[in-house]
Amino acid sequence: MQDSVGKFVEISIAVVPGAGACTVVSKEIAFDDHSWTVHCYPRGAPGEPGAGGYLSIHLVNHTNVRNAKVLFQAIVLCRATDMAGAGGVAPPRDNYHASSVFEYPAVGTRRFPWPRVVGVRDLHDCCAVGGYATVVCGLAVLRHNPIPAPPSTYAADLAGLLEARKKFGEPDASFAVGGRTFDVVRSVLAARSSVLKAELDATSGDTDTPAAMPTIRPEHGFSAATFCALLLYVYCDRLPRGGEVGCAVTTELVGELLAAAEWYALGRLKLLCARRLWDGLCVANVSRTLRYAVRCRCPELRSACIDFLTVGHNLKEAFPTEDFGWLMKNSPEVYEEIKRRFEAKNGGGGALAAGAGDDNAVVCTSSSGQSSLSG
Repeated sequence: MQDSVGKFVEISIAVVPGAGACTVVSKEIAFDDHSWTVHCYPRGAPGEPGAGGYLSIHLVNHTNVRNAKVLFQAIVLCRATDMAGAGGVAPPRDNYHASSVFEYPAVGTRRFPWPRVVGVRDLHDCCAVGGYATVVCGLAVLRHNPIPAPPSTYAADLAGLLEARKKFGEPDASFAVGGRTFDVVRSVLAARSSVLKAELDATSGDTDTPAAMPTIRPEHGFSAATFCALLLYVYCDRLPRGGEVGCAVTTELVGELLAAAEWYALGRLKLLCARRLWDGLCVANVSRTLRYAVRCRCPELRSACIDFLTVGHNLKEAFPTEDFGWLMKNSPEVYEEIKRRFEAKNGGGGALAAGAGDDNAVVCTSSSGQSSLSG
């Protein structure tokens, strides 16, 4: 699944006949983990064919975080022929356009040029108003989440239950987790998870009096906030928001909820957690997120994290972290897969060193196949 985010920026270019022209750089276009600027060269960029006679527009990226599809369009506005003195704008069909859709990052480049957008003479004669031409640029990034979310099974799980029609009824069991007690409706939990049903069945007769509710004390050791988030999914079929489980929804909470989903065999909840973790993925937490994916046996999140590490300098920046060290020690097969994908994406043998570092610490592979950190 994918959605998009985007912004517009307007640039004014001084148009003076017969004079040299300076490069005009837009203000930063920033959203999420992307940062871009638009560079306009009124007489062409240095080294371009036909430089000096045409306006050239370059889109420059200042981040190199994750793969994305980018949509870019630049429109040089023409003035209306009958409103030259008043600064009117011509119909859209008369404007000059430059546009493209491309995958980012492209190998070895952060700059995407559109040369010869409009001739210098046309820029002055058709576009200038009061000595300035206006360029309107739009940039959109299609955000793709590689982890699928299967359709909800909530209605099917609770089909036929009276609680699904009007209310869930009075609690008839309780869970003691993390110093808190959660009263629950046995039939709802049993319908949603076979593991919850087994825990409930195992203690159905474990009460001092027939009227007392059985109390289940699971062996997993999850926090009260995590178990509360799990129950929120069981009853409401969604992830927590804000502070409704007693604390903020952090990466750590979602990672523990991922582990709880694995424990209770809630496959859809696992993927929802994985998608939430992917949406918040950055260099600072990718090693920890990959660690969650490995420990909770979530191949979709694992693969997405490894792909993230192969982009730009992400691997170099993640390498020194404690969580990456844990992966190297406890999951050498994951580290080997990171190396394989990195080298495949960045030019084969020896490319790992070139992409994981620059003048500082780099990841190197010796002839014996052992990895080391060098500076």
